[in-house]
Amino acid sequence: MSPKAFFGVLCLLALVRGAPAGAQSAKLVVAYASPAATFCPGFIARREGLFARYGLDVELVLMQGASAYMPALANGNIQVLYGGGTAVSRAIATGGFDLVVIATETRYVPLRLMVNASIQTPAQLKGKKLGAGQAGLDEYATILYLERIGLAPNKDVQLVYLAGGVPSRAAAMKQGLIDGVAVNPPNEYDLEKAGYRELANFLDFKMPYAGVPHTVSRAFRDKNRKVLEDYMTAMVEGMQIFRADRQKAYRAIFELTRQKDPVLLERTYDSYARQYDAIGGVPLPWEAGIESMITGFHERFNPQGIKNRDAKPFIDPSFVQKAVERLKLNRK
Repeated sequence: MSPKAFFGVLCLLALVRGAPAGAQSAKLVVAYASPAATFCPGFIARREGLFARYGLDVELVLMQGASAYMPALANGNIQVLYGGGTAVSRAIATGGFDLVVIATETRYVPLRLMVNASIQTPAQLKGKKLGAGQAGLDEYATILYLERIGLAPNKDVQLVYLAGGVPSRAAAMKQGLIDGVAVNPPNEYDLEKAGYRELANFLDFKMPYAGVPHTVSRAFRDKNRKVLEDYMTAMVEGMQIFRADRQKAYRAIFELTRQKDPVLLERTYDSYARQYDAIGGVPLPWEAGIESMITGFHERFNPQGIKNRDAKPFIDPSFVQKAVERLKLNRK
């Protein structure tokens, strides 16, 4: 190949990648908190080549449980934590380490309370057992719901704490160990097919929750602003694709959950599209949602350990704002 032709190939590759020829991709290890459809924007960004377009080499790794991903974020084994909203708000409240939330993707608890078919009204929960994860989103949502309907947790209704995530709690209900459990899509569909029913969709109650945060250490933020601007631009674009292209969203849901039932795909899509529409597809970090988690949940169980109730010093909306500017999104 002649030198002139070789130069032309390099220029073409640069245009395709969206980065200067010869530029080295910035490596980011991003931990997502569960194999759930919650993380579709990130998987779409990877599948559609958006990270590469902005000069990023992003490795998405599954890391479940705050005891795994919070230390990994603190010691730099991961650069971004994608999800883990309850653990992040707890770290802010207790001053665990110096972190910054640069985005939150949802504003309300997206769970559904599934119960035995014999339970037809909220009042019939009295005397029953509801499964929950210790200090998790489902515990937070279940407690708020019970108080909303006038039932006292662990007095009128027993909370049974079960480890292992939503699938294990759903399995416990099938075994008759509990009478109900709060689950995220698409787990409710599996329980419906097994004969259980939805008693409440928590989205209807608009329980404040700064869900699916993107969290980094303050030191990493300060040294890598351009990298995080590129990362968040790809993520916001992935969310826009989810909202606009149902088939690409379905592929991401399948990649995360391995579920391909048409009804399940449609219901899961509709649930998350509703959440993204609520924020106009612009995942600015939600200060009030984090503070609601602190005062309405963490302070309830650990009043002496709360050091921060003001979330503002721990959020940085500039990366989402830059993404909106770069993508020319019209915010409502």
